[in-house]
Amino acid sequence: MPESPMSAVRRRLYHVGRHPIAWARYLYERELRGRDVLFRVNPRFADWAPMYRVARPALERLTGRPRPELDGYFRELAPLHAELVQSVGALPSAGAMMQAPLLYVLLRAVRPRLMVETGVSSGFSARLALEAMEANGVGRLWSIGIAKIAVGTLRPELAETVRDRPVGWLVPPRLRPRWELRVGPSEELLADVLHREARPLDLFVHDSLHLYERMHAEYELAWPCLVPGGYLLSHAIPRSAAWPELLRDHGLSGDEELDHDLGAVRVPFPAAAGGG
Repeated sequence: MPESPMSAVRRRLYHVGRHPIAWARYLYERELRGRDVLFRVNPRFADWAPMYRVARPALERLTGRPRPELDGYFRELAPLHAELVQSVGALPSAGAMMQAPLLYVLLRAVRPRLMVETGVSSGFSARLALEAMEANGVGRLWSIGIAKIAVGTLRPELAETVRDRPVGWLVPPRLRPRWELRVGPSEELLADVLHREARPLDLFVHDSLHLYERMHAEYELAWPCLVPGGYLLSHAIPRSAAWPELLRDHGLSGDEELDHDLGAVRVPFPAAAGGG
């Protein structure tokens, strides 16, 4: 179900109320000055609990799994969160998808065998997706992204800390056997990955360039490749008409907005044949 304006206001107030100073600092740097920020400056990275609490009802509806089970998956993240705060907190987030902890919980609940994502920078979302697959004991991730870390909105001294890091540098060697990284624009690589490599597809995430043409094209490529009961997720769903068009054109309902502009919808199962 699309998030109502009142729900969006309540979500934002809940986040700000938990960490008002952190949010004021983040909004000043990111929204007013147009600068990317350090991981630790982004309140969604510093504290994952508010984001999960906001998204939990939607995750229950999407997965059909009970709240105690989802809560258990979220608690698994505590050691990883502590490690990431220490290791990357002082580095620029450079476009990382901060809703990646929600992706971890979703993947733990639905146990996909094959997932494709577009848009890779540090590999934050890939790292958490692969951690979930490792915990599940099953799963393979295909990531598509350009070779250059986004540093255009960083102060020069911060840009230097990540400029020479490879795309996906947050993914450690122990997780790489489950990971296939394709470097290049999604408009050149996605169709081949979907039709030659990543079949049958259980879950697709759009997080590349958030323009209507790119979003629409990726949705239309991925949707027919998804298995019944699979999931399509997209960042930046309010930025264009691409998401509502996907829902309308495929007669979809039951879509959810997870925290901040991350949409999710499930592929319907075929209707059972009627008896006669």
